[in-house]
Amino acid sequence: MKKQIFPFSMVDVFARQTLAGNGLSIFVLEQTLSTYMMQAMTREMRQFETIFLQKLEGQNKWRAHIFTMEEELGFAGHPIIGAAASLHQRFYPEATSAEFEFVLNERSVFASSRQEQGHFFAEMNQGKASFGEPLTASACESFFKALNLHVHDKVTDLPLQVVSTGLPYLIVPIQQHLDKARICHEKFEALLAGVGAKFVYVLDVQRREGRTWDNEGKVEDIATGSAVGPAAAYLVRHQRAQAGVTQVFVQGAYVHRSSELHVTCNAVDETVLVRGQVCMVAQGELYV
Repeated sequence: MKKQIFPFSMVDVFARQTLAGNGLSIFVLEQTLSTYMMQAMTREMRQFETIFLQKLEGQNKWRAHIFTMEEELGFAGHPIIGAAASLHQRFYPEATSAEFEFVLNERSVFASSRQEQGHFFAEMNQGKASFGEPLTASACESFFKALNLHVHDKVTDLPLQVVSTGLPYLIVPIQQHLDKARICHEKFEALLAGVGAKFVYVLDVQRREGRTWDNEGKVEDIATGSAVGPAAAYLVRHQRAQAGVTQVFVQGAYVHRSSELHVTCNAVDETVLVRGQVCMVAQGELYV
């Protein structure tokens, strides 16, 4: 049987230089693939996430499927940021800026890219954040224990709260011991589901530094655009940041991949804008 050839590119997202930030594989498809095939290709690439793009009718409108090693996601931040910069570099290399619409399974996301002296910077509009009710004291204790932390590590006047701009994160605000945080609960995914969250984001509020993992605690994410949007909105909601002023988050130090993520919560319409630098790393072909 003749093998199919699938060209791909690889980029580092939220990175000031290559070999930093969050790696991403990008496939621009000429035909529709099954979920099974896209999941298998994602596992072959072994990146934290892979995005598959297929051109739709309409200017710069793309169908997008985002996969982790385990599953397809309804939304994720760094794949959209990386895809916008990659499409800009591939199809409009001479243009200073480019805009794109990415059609996901349940929503569309708009992103833009600009280049300055050969460097690409991309931004996505995550829309408005939605907020769950603050967790009870007993629920807080359960999550701190599950994260190898103590309630004394918590910022005293901030709640644990689920916030979403498309992917619901439990925001855990701490004032110390971010280095000790880890998932140490055998059924952490079920624990999160009980409060309406998909993932957790442990946030050192003072340093604007966060950590998140897969729900088995085996893989730590390097830079999480879908988490810093909710985190920034959370800090504005609780008067720890000002709407309209850019917040800079860092992530990835504990896996030796420093990342920098910029977030602005619009003061007028409350939309959340996440942006960062994207570095082109590699191009190749996958034979299937």
